[in-house]
Amino acid sequence: MDETTILVCVTVQKECERLILAGKRLADSAGLPLRVLHVAEPGDAPLNSPDAQEALNCLYALSRDNGAVMTVLYSSDVRATIVRYAHLVHAVCVVVGSDRQEGWAMAEALEELLDDSVTIMRA
Repeated sequence: MDETTILVCVTVQKECERLILAGKRLADSAGLPLRVLHVAEPGDAPLNSPDAQEALNCLYALSRDNGAVMTVLYSSDVRATIVRYAHLVHAVCVVVGSDRQEGWAMAEALEELLDDSVTIMRA
């Protein structure tokens, strides 16, 4: 897996559709493949909730329809897992959204954790 990619990080919310679409536009303009990642806490069973299940299914379908591979990983260290996965898929850009409670905390943390060769795009 040596090809560079665009990586979109999503939560289990239908509102994350906009992140996937922003990542798709970016991937298309750069001629790069698109990947979508959701990191869930172990023991946090979001898939047991019908709303979360429905949202995740929508995000999977949207990813597939836009030519993206979507991956769900389980980890208690979400930020470190995103960083490891970004390196694994050779991401040159990571697309993230804001959080209602923490604002742009994830984007700011990823900017600190990833080297300068990876752009963080706030969408």
